[in-house]
Amino acid sequence: MLVRGWKLPFVFGLTIIVALLMNSTGARDGATLGMIKNAALGVRPPVDNQNHLYVLDGWGRVHPVGASPALSSSTSWPTKDIAYSLALFPDGTGGYVMDGWGGLHPVGSAHPVDSGVYWPGWIGAREIVMAPWSSSANPAGYLLDADGGIHPFGGAPAIAGNSTWPGEGVARAFVLTPGSTPAHVAGYTLEGDGGVHPFGGAAPVIGNARWPTDIARGIVLLSGRRTFFVQGYTLDYSGAIHPFGGAPAVTPSAQWPGQDMADSMVSWTAAAAGSPGGWVLDRHGEVHVWGSAPALAASQTWPEWDIARGLAGAGSGGGSTERLILEARPSGDGWGSYYNQRDARWASAQVGGATYPVWKIGCLISDLAMVYAHFGYKSVTPATIAARSGWFDLHGAMFNSALNVPGHTTVIVRDPDLSWIRAHVAAGHPVIVGMNLPTGGTHFVTLTGLNGASDFWTNDPWEQNAMHVPFSGDWFDRGPIYEAIAFL
Repeated sequence: MLVRGWKLPFVFGLTIIVALLMNSTGARDGATLGMIKNAALGVRPPVDNQNHLYVLDGWGRVHPVGASPALSSSTSWPTKDIAYSLALFPDGTGGYVMDGWGGLHPVGSAHPVDSGVYWPGWIGAREIVMAPWSSSANPAGYLLDADGGIHPFGGAPAIAGNSTWPGEGVARAFVLTPGSTPAHVAGYTLEGDGGVHPFGGAAPVIGNARWPTDIARGIVLLSGRRTFFVQGYTLDYSGAIHPFGGAPAVTPSAQWPGQDMADSMVSWTAAAAGSPGGWVLDRHGEVHVWGSAPALAASQTWPEWDIARGLAGAGSGGGSTERLILEARPSGDGWGSYYNQRDARWASAQVGGATYPVWKIGCLISDLAMVYAHFGYKSVTPATIAARSGWFDLHGAMFNSALNVPGHTTVIVRDPDLSWIRAHVAAGHPVIVGMNLPTGGTHFVTLTGLNGASDFWTNDPWEQNAMHVPFSGDWFDRGPIYEAIAFL
């Protein structure tokens, strides 16, 4: 009886262990088999990416890190923050910049390729990765959209079994297993709450960090370690790095508790199997080491700007989008103070008695505050105007009677003639113009001066740091003028 009472749980437990080992070993052996197949295809593992590491900025420019050679870029958007991801071939000689609409643009040795998708009315592209067997002659890769859809390009086979979240926009990153081959592609999608979702038959991960809100920003897998579980790390927005699958804990060199500062992450391809490491990109363009990787210096940074969009090394990719709420940044020029409606100092303040915040409907509020500052009223900010409940209706629309600056006259014209606007700006009068946007809705900006014979200098309260920019610039929030407000 004692033997029977002990033997049954032992056999049951042994069965569970064996099943787990078979499942994990099968996943491991599948990856190993994939590597063998890749070797048969003449595919080499990624080169040492400490010498092939690059930062993408939102305007589409690619900047080398450390001793990495410069890579030529085929396109850029000087005034439009629309470049969202960069991915490179395993040999590090080239790759692609992805714009937010899904277009791909060659970098370095890469040739033009069509992503197969394009969403001119939806900025829904999130990240691209190149396949382990990709090269300039075989530019196979995948594009992740905001809802989790994975789209092959360059001859890559379709992917099956990936998680999607229609209409939610919560997909943040994805990664292919190192053993993926043209015959069998597998990997993982990272959800904003930290969920790591397998596709293509990849084994489930265990022990990954989860959050109740949109916190996750990047994911990497470890290779070369003989373990029974898929191992890797996820990056959260504050710079903390979370192991899963039993991966060893690593120490990041920079963290920003409670702040959305970490942008994307890359693992070091030359790290010893038992001592992983890599780099994290912050939104200002600084590159921070984690684990065993060597420290590297970025060739370009943007202090206080949220414009770094992705860190990519040989065989890897990364991407991000701009934050909704921007860091507090007092700024101005000889004309006066510049105020952005998304500035953290007042972005979340309620407008009058409405339930809408300044970041959402506060363009005219911010413009009026800039006009006040131009006339010497330095204490007036978007926050102080938003607090004047009597200046707004219940929907947050500003009454015409509120568009006054003490000591000055306000003239409001519907459907103004452009010559009327030019005459007032030429006379030194600030002019706020309202525009009907092609995408629907309206937007207000402040004209601060003439820019040649047919343009104006503009302070735009929505675009990041858009002080003294051309009115005719290629901005998302430009449209036909339907109203002008001049201050004499």
